[in-house]
Amino acid sequence: MEIHDEIFRDIQACWQGNATGEQVDRVKKWIEENEENHREYERLSRLYYRLGYAKRWDEIDMRAAGASLLKRISRTRKRKMSRYVWRCVAAACVIVGGMMFLWMKEIPRTGEFPLNLSEVRSGSPKATLVLSDGRHVSLAADTLFRMQVQGTLLKEDAIGGLKYEIPDSLRDISRGQAITYNRLVVPRGGEYIMTLSDGTRVWLNAETELRFPVVFAKDKREVHVKGEAYFEVVKDSSRPFIVHASGVSTRVLGTSFNVMAYENEPLAEITLVEGKVEVESRGNTCLLTPGWQAVVDSDTRQLSRREVNVSSYVSWRDGLFDFGEMTLEELVMKLSRWYDVDFFFVNSGARAKRFTGAIKRNNTLQFMLDFIEKTSDVYFKVDGKVIQIHER
Repeated sequence: MEIHDEIFRDIQACWQGNATGEQVDRVKKWIEENEENHREYERLSRLYYRLGYAKRWDEIDMRAAGASLLKRISRTRKRKMSRYVWRCVAAACVIVGGMMFLWMKEIPRTGEFPLNLSEVRSGSPKATLVLSDGRHVSLAADTLFRMQVQGTLLKEDAIGGLKYEIPDSLRDISRGQAITYNRLVVPRGGEYIMTLSDGTRVWLNAETELRFPVVFAKDKREVHVKGEAYFEVVKDSSRPFIVHASGVSTRVLGTSFNVMAYENEPLAEITLVEGKVEVESRGNTCLLTPGWQAVVDSDTRQLSRREVNVSSYVSWRDGLFDFGEMTLEELVMKLSRWYDVDFFFVNSGARAKRFTGAIKRNNTLQFMLDFIEKTSDVYFKVDGKVIQIHER
């Protein structure tokens, strides 16, 4: 047997949750050989996780999915990955398989300390403004600023966020004239509010990026989102407002709606609060009225719509987690982004457990986990920087 076939079978065993200790060691060694192996492994792991999350394991062609990985197995580089990087990759494998090989216990955690749940605070207002010239401006709740950038005035908004004020001389961008784009990047454990140059307000959830023009064009207003954002769009019948997110375009004139399009989520969701929007994905469109949600499958790009309880999808903007029949898997993905921690399921059956109710987002992580334990048959254990989820 050629070595690449052996390694590939070991990786299959890891994904399927039946790898031996020897197989785990071989996979670890291969991934540590070079960063190219690491990147390919991580990419495939994300694919497997997404398919498993969507309950479509039967669609996975192990050999086809691993074709590009096999091409890389014989390649090596001198540079080794750090132990920290390996832990991240091992974590991805654990999630994908729905099992819990605690490989990280075998790796020394030099300089690491276990999480103290009572000290893990909720997210807070913070972001980084990335200007078109590459400059970075750090923003936080206590940031007081007024600065001239690219001919515009950036200042603190009355509601504590970022506001662009455009002089009249720059308000009209002619068709074909170059548009300058900036980015607002909100990390895990953060949130932020900004007011665009047309007066539209945007609430950005944790781990979200908004790419937007300093000044909008004459005929349309376009922005790009990765993650989750809530929009209150200023009405302008001559310039539709278009949000691009994960291959989905949402077109409005003036309305309030929520866009959720994280790269590691199986679905992109556009939830309408008021007004009317048109959602488009690969040539297919649907019209939403208040109380309806457009759903796009991240893999097939299939577009559908459904009636929902809107508050369950937009409550984060008002400082609440509204579970609304949410599965535990969905819930901990939100907690992971908000508290900047990682969860692993020791028992895969716990993923599908559902929760109903609402709780404030400004509570500590300890409070949140205690709440979940008291209202369900799961419990949590801390292993280094990782929170394990067990069934009772």
